[in-house]
Amino acid sequence: MRVKLPVLGAAFAATVLLVSAAPPALAVSEVAGATFPEQIVQEVTAVEQDEQAVLQTEDQVGMVMDQTENLGTMPLQFWSQLTEPVMQMQEIIGQAQGISASVQDTAAQTAYEYGDPTGSVGYAGGTLAQWTQGFNQQITGVLHEYGLSRQQFATSAATEQTLQVASRTAQGRNQILQASNAMNGVLATELSQLDTDTRTANTAILTDMGNRANARVAKQKILGSYLTAPLLKSPY
Repeated sequence: MRVKLPVLGAAFAATVLLVSAAPPALAVSEVAGATFPEQIVQEVTAVEQDEQAVLQTEDQVGMVMDQTENLGTMPLQFWSQLTEPVMQMQEIIGQAQGISASVQDTAAQTAYEYGDPTGSVGYAGGTLAQWTQGFNQQITGVLHEYGLSRQQFATSAATEQTLQVASRTAQGRNQILQASNAMNGVLATELSQLDTDTRTANTAILTDMGNRANARVAKQKILGSYLTAPLLKSPY
């Protein structure tokens, strides 16, 4: 069964508003550079773009399946319609893993630089680590189910080689078609979860940074009030 995901436009808008309400540039520049708020927007945008790409691969693979449904096996004449979405899925998998790793790194650096008194940043980073582990297990499981291995799709070059070998027989072409359809379902579900986990982590990161920045400002104000207060004259 093919699954379609809505575009999370409203949620993205909320993230942009959150970024615009972040602490001053001096505070946010202490982690991941002065463009850290931009990085957060880019991460969320990248997940959304991958979600859109999965919809496209789903449609492409679905068209091929519809064409071959009554034929039993996939004829060579339809093979060219399948190679592009398979290559794109390989890229999406790598991008999703990269986004998760990036947010985890930022969470760890934020906790190191700012502390993590509530534990929310560490928890968010741990959630993404669990997502990555589960994501990898599911991909490996789907490929194994159809007699394929992760190594065959580890890189673009490996994927091209795998597709070339599979194209030589109707059985090989059908194997790739079935695996691609199943992979679309995994990617649709997992990217939706990655979107949620990325937003949650970024919210925790910005909140932690904002709280620390506000505490510093308050401390500076108190210190400033002592320095500027008039000296009391001695009664003696």
